[in-house]
Formats: sequence, structure tokens, C-alpha cells
Amino acid sequence: MFQHRRVLVSAVALLLVFLMTGGMAFSAYAESSSTIKARIESLKEQEQEIAAQKAEVRAQREANESDILDLVDQKNQIDQQLMLTHNDIETKNELIREYNLLIAEKQNELGDAIAQRDALNAQYKLRIRAMEERGTLSYWSILFRANSFADLLDRVEMINEIALADSKMIQRLQDSAQQIEAVRQELAAEKVEMEEAKEALAAEQEAMENERVESDKLMAELMADHEEYAAAERKYQAEQADLQAQIASEQSKYQQAVAAEQAAANSGYSGAVSSAGLSWPCAARAITSPFGSRYDPFTGESTTHSGIDIGAAYGAPVYACASGTVTSATYSSIFGYHVRINHGNGFLTLYGHMIRYTVHEGQQVSRGEIIGYVGNSGKSTAPHLHLTLYYYGSLVNPLNYLPSGWYFA
Repeated sequence: MFQHRRVLVSAVALLLVFLMTGGMAFSAYAESSSTIKARIESLKEQEQEIAAQKAEVRAQREANESDILDLVDQKNQIDQQLMLTHNDIETKNELIREYNLLIAEKQNELGDAIAQRDALNAQYKLRIRAMEERGTLSYWSILFRANSFADLLDRVEMINEIALADSKMIQRLQDSAQQIEAVRQELAAEKVEMEEAKEALAAEQEAMENERVESDKLMAELMADHEEYAAAERKYQAEQADLQAQIASEQSKYQQAVAAEQAAANSGYSGAVSSAGLSWPCAARAITSPFGSRYDPFTGESTTHSGIDIGAAYGAPVYACASGTVTSATYSSIFGYHVRINHGNGFLTLYGHMIRYTVHEGQQVSRGEIIGYVGNSGKSTAPHLHLTLYYYGSLVNPLNYLPSGWYFA
């Protein structure tokens, strides 16, 4: 029986140790809402930075797309101009071929005219020489055979007409040859001009083809940049989505932490209310510095303390002593982070030296609602809660209006 009792006691002891150590472990490892909120703010800053980077990359990508469209238009214009130039060159090549045919034709005509002229001239000379050699014809024989002076004149005129006819024929052939040569030279000059124009077009075509090559290179670079911008934008989008998911997860943790802290805080709130309608602002009851005259801890001189100091633990919840309206929630060099609440029945409370407050000006609060956490901000030597109480604008001793149970530490 005794052994069973020892076993039962041991089991209970182990259970208590487990609960105590488990509670300590939870207390040690559970994150506070302030820590989670700080992490949320950090994540939001990262998300905003990623969003800004994504927006910048998007702007670069859109500018790149605009450049690509402009270059496409430029390349189309170059292609159209190249096609027109190519057609113009082909036209000029065809004209040059026609000029060559015409020049060759005129060259043949010129050769024929010159050959006819030379043949006629040679034939004329040969006929005259043959007649003279055979004695059948000579100018002197024609002249001496004249029977009379009139016959002589007729014979001279006949000779002149024969010579004149041959001369005119030769001259016509000579004139025709000169005209043909003039036309040939004119055609040759026009052909040279056409060839020069074709060479100019060929040079222009080469320049445009080089420009097209450079445009192709630039297009390749722009497309590569576009892919980089698009990849960077996708990367930032993924990072932003990941951060947003982390923020959502942390916000869920924050709400859970706030609920847990609120529950823990409410468990430390006694709920006792004095006849004046006020409750204690924290779980601690130790008064470390009373209201009224005291020695200033910084100067050592005698001074008047406007409230009471309660020796609460750092980070302990601070509760509203009564329902009311927050008239200010701010920071000062004296009270540090502090909150003022007007309770509407002549009472106004001030809670000072907090690590942070959780309310804002104009907010309605209820008695026992957490308004901040005990800290050491402002003119303070150690973590504690300073409570000042005004009654219709006059400073009063809070201990005269709070529930009993306090003591001087």
C-alpha cells in the first residue's frame, strides 16, 4: 500500500514537473505578437522593395518592346526600299542591254555606210583609171574630140555632172556615216550615265543591306534583353508572391499570438473595482515610489512625484483602469511611451514608461482592456509602470481611489 502511494506521489510529481517544464518551454519558445509584427513589417518592406524592382523591370520591358516595334518598322522600310532599289537596278540593267543593242546596231550601220562610201570611192577611182589606161576615156580626149566650142562646153558639163554625181554620192555616204557616229556616241554617253546611275544604286543598295545587317544584330540584342526583362519580372513576381504568402502566414500567427497574449493578460487581470470605479492597471501591487514628495532619482533633489510607480515586470500587460476615450498615445522625454485616457466621470489616467502602446488617440477602451506593456522608456531607471490620476483636472493620490491589496516595496 505504501509503495503504491509512493508511486502515485512520484507520478503526480512527474506530471507537475512536466507541466511546469512544458509551460516554461512554451513561454520560452512562443513568440510574442510584437516580434511577429516586427517580422511582418520587415516582410512588407521586402515585398514593397520587390514590387518596386518588378515595376522598374516592367517599365524597362515595355520600353524594350517599344524599341522592338520601332525597329520592326525601320526594318520594313529598309526592306521596301531595298526592293525598290533592286527593281530600279534591274530596270537600268535592261536599259543598258538595250543601249548595247542600239549601239551595236548603229556601229553596224556606220560600218556599212563607211564600207559603201569607200567602195563607191574606190569604184569611182578604179573606173576613171581603167578608162584612162584603155584610152577609152580621159578628160583631155573628151575635150579634144569636141567638134565645136559648143560641143566642148557640153562635154565639159557632162564631165562635171559625172564628177558631181559621184561626189554627191560619196558626200551623202560621208554625212550618213557622221550622223550614225553622232547617234552612236550619244547612245554611248547615255549608256555611261546609266551605268553610273546603276553603280550609285548598287552602292545605295549595299549601304541599305549593311544597315539591314546592323538592324538584325540590334534586333537580336533587343530580343535577348526582352527575354532577360521577362525572366526578371517572372522572378520578382514569384518572390513577391512568396513574400505575400509569408506575410499572410505571419499575420495568422500574429492574430494567434495576440489572442494568446490577450488571454494570458486577462488571466492576470484581477477585475476588482474600487468604489471610485477604478481597477488596478497591472497584475503587480508593489509600490516602488509613492505619490507626493520624494527625492528625484536622477538629481537627488526633493521634488513632487505626480503619481505612483508600480514595480511590474518588463513586458507585463497594462490595463485601462476604467472605460473611456484615449486622448493621447505618444512619446515624451519624461514619460516615454505613454497613454492618457479620459474616463468621463472626472477621472483621467496616465500610464507611463511603457515599452509600447496598443491603442491610438480617439479610441474607445473598456476597463481591463490592454493598452500597452510595461517598459523602461523615457526618464526611468528600471522597468515599472507610472500611473498618474487626475480628478477634475487636479492631481490626486491614485492609492486613495484604487482597490486595496497594494503594498510598499
